[in-house]
Amino acid sequence: MIIPFLSIVCLYLLGRLALPAVVRFLRQHGLVSSNYAGDIIPVGTGVVLIILFAAFYTGLELTASIGRTPAADTIARGPMAAFLLVFAVGWLDDSVGDRTVKGLGGHWRKWRDTRTLSTGVVKAAVIVVAALWIVLRESGNFAESLVDWITIVLSANALNLLDVRPGRAWKGFYIGAAILIAASADWTRCVWLLPSIAGGLALMPGDLKGKHMLGDCGSNLLGFVLGCTMAIAAPVWLQATGLFMLAAMHRTAERSSITAWIERHKWVRWLDRFGRA
Repeated sequence: MIIPFLSIVCLYLLGRLALPAVVRFLRQHGLVSSNYAGDIIPVGTGVVLIILFAAFYTGLELTASIGRTPAADTIARGPMAAFLLVFAVGWLDDSVGDRTVKGLGGHWRKWRDTRTLSTGVVKAAVIVVAALWIVLRESGNFAESLVDWITIVLSANALNLLDVRPGRAWKGFYIGAAILIAASADWTRCVWLLPSIAGGLALMPGDLKGKHMLGDCGSNLLGFVLGCTMAIAAPVWLQATGLFMLAAMHRTAERSSITAWIERHKWVRWLDRFGRA
């Protein structure tokens, strides 16, 4: 287990180094928005995440070329292209998206009224295609592929739904990642969680204090990676449970709001507020 630990440490240090420059970039280019408290903060620190994924992928490729680890070559051919696509459409939504359009109904009404696709619809379409590419590459029969595809798509959006309060998306990610790693018999099947785990160590303190936000480019990427890992590494019972919870989250978000649901449940409310400045 020393290899994953060293990877997390190195990626964490890189994330801490990159974060101030990314925050300055976001501010200087006007990529800011008001959070739930009305404070104007940088949105899009998911840029740090994609930097860590790129660094990790490069390290895996170098390891594979040297030939030191038999599994490294297979791991290095992982779904990095899909991760880049998900980040890119999230970045598009952060940069030029209409923040007043919410939910599937909101995007449909915008199309109906203006005949213009919102960036949210473009993002959803690209995530659907990226998830399809993953399942065609990793899954077996049709039924398994379909379940994996739905899992990845819902997971990618679920973390985005959580990124409306400080630290909420990160807590959701870490809970999911801890369960997947504990349930997986082979840690290499969870290898793409490592950059996100390291990224959380670098980003979560500032996120909890309300100093910056992941944005769609970060939260969608987190959820997509979590969904991919669930599809690849989770036992059937765990994936079925996760899929049920993801569906319930989306139903709650469409009917009322996840925040309202959290406020009605004492222990969930405590966890949601834990560590928040």
